[in-house]
Amino acid sequence: MKQYFIIAVAAVVAMAACSKVETNLDNAPGNKITFQAANYATATKAGEVSVLNDFTAFKSLAYLHAEGIDIEADGTDKGTKQDFFGTGETITWNSTAKEWAPTHPYYWPKGTLSYVNFIGWYGTTGNDAPTISYSKTGSPAKWTATMDWDFSNSTVGEAGANLLYADMAWRYKDNSGALYKKDGVTEGVPMLFHHALAQINIKAYAAGDPALTAGTGKVSDTNAEWVITLENVKISKVYTDGTLKLTNVDPETAKTTNPWTGGWDFTGKTSDDLTKTGTTTVDQVTKPATGTTTGDVIAKTCVLPQDLYEDGVLDVKLVFDVRIVTTYKTAPTNPNTELLHKEISLHTMGTDAWELNHKYTYYLKIVPSQAKVLFDPALEADWSEVEGTEQTI
Repeated sequence: MKQYFIIAVAAVVAMAACSKVETNLDNAPGNKITFQAANYATATKAGEVSVLNDFTAFKSLAYLHAEGIDIEADGTDKGTKQDFFGTGETITWNSTAKEWAPTHPYYWPKGTLSYVNFIGWYGTTGNDAPTISYSKTGSPAKWTATMDWDFSNSTVGEAGANLLYADMAWRYKDNSGALYKKDGVTEGVPMLFHHALAQINIKAYAAGDPALTAGTGKVSDTNAEWVITLENVKISKVYTDGTLKLTNVDPETAKTTNPWTGGWDFTGKTSDDLTKTGTTTVDQVTKPATGTTTGDVIAKTCVLPQDLYEDGVLDVKLVFDVRIVTTYKTAPTNPNTELLHKEISLHTMGTDAWELNHKYTYYLKIVPSQAKVLFDPALEADWSEVEGTEQTI
């Protein structure tokens, strides 16, 4: 019986040696962090989500709330955080791998209670870096991010300038989800971008009755031809300096994206002129299509979102001169020139404000041929009969 006991113990030891039960606490990293980026317009249309075409890189800040460091084992928030990306990271599009990822790889934390919050933005000008703060504030206290974006008049008025900010991604733990995934794009943290500025396009064309014919730098009818140029174009009494103030509060739910609240602040700012250099020749005789480059007086130019009319105090105007040179086909060596000064209140052209994430296209219709010159001849009176004195010769 004693021998049997020894054999049984040996069998138990052998079974234990053959069983392999491990707790994986090695140094292997979690999954690599990637992103998804989409623009607002396409993201609202089912089945039409696409990768942004406007840029191939954007900036991001991120904040880690780590289990055991910032979060107690029972889930209690200790009110601390860690700067996951330090002072910020550049997120770059890799067309081969079809993924948005930081320039240097980062990996998801392993703790089941750990999570990371992400802020994303993009800019093409010298003022492309907002001032960002992140702290636990309010009553009850919640993690809150603020973004202040200061603009000067060197920023606005640039054709092609663009500034965007993404909805904040809260409490993300992995790359799961495919909100903006298409054509094999790698899943990742969703970045839903919005334009921080408004964009304006001002186009001009010539018209007449009967219809005019387009030429190279001129328009004409059967009797005359006109060279029309717009000069000294500017937008007056417009804010070219301001601050975009945005706030985002942790919704304290499972991972989600959350839009920012707030808007533009022009406190202490004064209106200025936004000037376009050069001249524009008006030689198109039909209304230019939106998105075309023909007939552009001001083309795809960023402006600060603002009211155009405020109780008569601020009245944003489009100001320009129209030079019209008329050459009559019966007198080609004797052209006539006229220079007209025009001021148009923009709020009379369809909207009382420029809103962020909106593009506005205005049309100027130039009619060079007004009413033909006619005459209305008349005599003050017919001949008055006066009989002279008879003379004898």
